[in-house]
Amino acid sequence: MTTPTFAHIPLAHITASLTNPRKTFDAPKLAELTESIRASGVHQPILLRPLPGDRVAETDRAVQYEIVAGERRYRACQAAGLDTIPAMIRPLTDAQVLEIQIIENLQRDDLLELEEAEGYEALMRHSTLTADQVGEKIGKSRSYVYARLKLLDLCPEARTALRQRTIPASVALLVARIPDHKLQIKALGEITGRPDGYGGREAMSHRAAARHLQANYMLRLADARFPITAIGLLPQAGSCSTCPKRTGADPDLFADVKSANTCIDPACYHAKEEAHAAAQVQAAQAKGQTVIAGKEAAEMAIGNTWGPPKFKGYKCLDAAEDSPTNVPLRKIIGPILKAEGIQPTLIAHPRNAGEMVECLPNEVVSRLLKAVEGQAAAAKTVTKEVKALVDEKKAKAQAKAQHQYEQGWRDTLLEDTWYALRDDADTDGWSTDVHRLLALRAAHRLHQADATKLAKLLALGQVAPQAALIDLVKTSPMPGRLHLLILMQEASSANDPDYPSHPANEALMLIAQAVWQERLSTIIQEIKAEIHATVWPPADEAGAKNSSAPHAPAAQANRGAGEGAKSGKPGAKGTGKKTARPAVPAAATVGEQEARQGIAAAMQSVEGGPPVADAQAPPQPAGALTIGDKVKILPTAT
Repeated sequence: MTTPTFAHIPLAHITASLTNPRKTFDAPKLAELTESIRASGVHQPILLRPLPGDRVAETDRAVQYEIVAGERRYRACQAAGLDTIPAMIRPLTDAQVLEIQIIENLQRDDLLELEEAEGYEALMRHSTLTADQVGEKIGKSRSYVYARLKLLDLCPEARTALRQRTIPASVALLVARIPDHKLQIKALGEITGRPDGYGGREAMSHRAAARHLQANYMLRLADARFPITAIGLLPQAGSCSTCPKRTGADPDLFADVKSANTCIDPACYHAKEEAHAAAQVQAAQAKGQTVIAGKEAAEMAIGNTWGPPKFKGYKCLDAAEDSPTNVPLRKIIGPILKAEGIQPTLIAHPRNAGEMVECLPNEVVSRLLKAVEGQAAAAKTVTKEVKALVDEKKAKAQAKAQHQYEQGWRDTLLEDTWYALRDDADTDGWSTDVHRLLALRAAHRLHQADATKLAKLLALGQVAPQAALIDLVKTSPMPGRLHLLILMQEASSANDPDYPSHPANEALMLIAQAVWQERLSTIIQEIKAEIHATVWPPADEAGAKNSSAPHAPAAQANRGAGEGAKSGKPGAKGTGKKTARPAVPAAATVGEQEARQGIAAAMQSVEGGPPVADAQAPPQPAGALTIGDKVKILPTAT
C-alpha cells in the first residue's frame, strides 16, 4: 500500500466526492464544528486522493484533489474562513474510495438509512463485491445489508417520509416490501395518516404497521381460487410457486410473515383471479352452462357487505343461507341434480373479483326440493340432509297452522262479542263525550294492521282504514262501544303481548266476560272447535263422517242469536242479546291417515299454497287462555 502524504492543502484545490454517502449536513452541528475550528483549528486531517481523470473536465482548473473522507471538516473550514486544511493524500481507486467512505460513515450516529443503502449500492456497482461480502467487510449480517438495500425500492414519497423521520426505518422497510409504488403511497398514507407521508397524526408502530400491511397488502396463496402452480394462467408472471414476489423467495426479508406461500403483489394475484374466472367462463360455456357476469350480474346481486352473495331469482348451491335447512343446497339436491344432468348457472361474485358462484333458478330449486321430498317419502332410509329438510318443513307448517288457529279463535271471539255488544240496548255508563275522547285516542294509536281488520269488520272500506275509523268514532252515537272494540282488537294478537306483565289478551277477555258472562267458556270452546275444523280439515268426506272433529258448517248452525246481527250495519239492533251457544265437544280426534294428508297439504302451504298445517292441533291447546286460570276478571263499570 502506498504511504500517504501529509500536507496543508488550500481549500481552493479541493472538491467534494460524488460518492460520499452523506447527502445531508445538520446545520446546527456544522455551526458548532465551525466555531470549534475557529477556536482551536482542525485536530484531525481529512483524507484526499488525486482528482480522478474522469472529473477533470467538469471541475475548476485549480482543483487537484477529491475528498475521500472529512467533508464536514472541509465545509466548516470554508465557513470559518480558513485558507488551508490538514490532509492525508493517498492514490485510491473508485472501489477503494467507496469502501472507505461507507466504513467511515458507518461510524457516525447520524447517518441516514437511505444514505447507507445508497453507499452499499454504489460500492457493489463499482466493485465485484456481493451483498454478503459487503456485510463481511463492514461487520454486518447478510440480512442487515439486504434490508438496507431494500429501502432503495421505496417510492419518492416514502423516501421523503423516512428522511424527515415521519416513519422509522423499520416501518419504511415494511412499505418497501410492497412491489407496487401506487400501493406504497396508499399504505404510507394509512400508516402515517396522510397520503403524502408527512403525518397528521401519530404514525403506526412497527408492530401495528406490520399487522396492517400483512392483512391488507399480502394474500395467502393457500386461499387462491386459481391453481398457484399454473404457468400459463398469466404467462408474464409464471407460477406462484417460483415467483420472487412470494415471501418464501426471501425468507430473511419476510421473517415476520409466518407462511412462505404469501403473495406480496396483490395486482398480479387479482389478475390471475380474473384470468382464472375467464377460463372458467369459457369452459362453462363450452359445456352449455349459462354464465352471467358484468352489469347483468351486478344488477342481480342483492346488496350485502359480508357473507355469501345473494341474487334475485336464484339460489346459491353452496350457501347455507339459501337453503331451507342449515346445510347448503348442494348436499340436499346434489344427487338428483347430477341424475337429471342439470348444469348450474355461473354468476359473477359481486364483491370478489374473478370468483364465479354456482346457482340455480328459484323455480328449479323448488322443483328439485319437492322431488327430493317425494323420494324421501318412498324410501326406507334417507340422508340426514334430506331428513333435516323434511323435518324443517313439517315444523314450519305446524307453526304456521298453530298461529292461524290461535289467531283465528281470538278474531272470531272478538267479532261475536262486538255484535253482541253493539246490539245491547243498555246505555253507556259514562257521558258520550268522554267515551268519544277515549275512543279517538285509542283509534289514533292503533296499528295499521289492527285498523285494517276493524275497517273490514265495520264495513268501512280498505282505503285509509285508520282515518275511516277515526271519522266513524267522531260521528258514531255509540263511541263507548267502539272504544271497547278497539281495546279488544289491540289485545287480540296470538303473538306475545307487548306488555308481558299483563295477562295475554286481557282486554279481549275482560270485555268478552262482561258480554257473555258465565257462558264465555262454552262459547270459546265452540269457536275453537270451529277454527280447528277450518285449519285442520278432515282428510275426506268418509273420514269426516266417522270423525268426531267438529266441522265449520255444523258450528255455524249452532251459533247463537248474537251472530245473527253480522249482516247488519254498525249500530243496528240484533234479534237478541248475549245468547249462549250450545256446548260442543271440548276435544276432537284426527285419524292417522287424515293427519298425514294434513301434513302434505301444510308442506305445500309453506311453498306458497293455502294456509294449512301438517298435524292435528287440539281444539283447546294447553297454552290457550281460559277465563278460570289466565285472565283476571276486573269489576265492570255500571
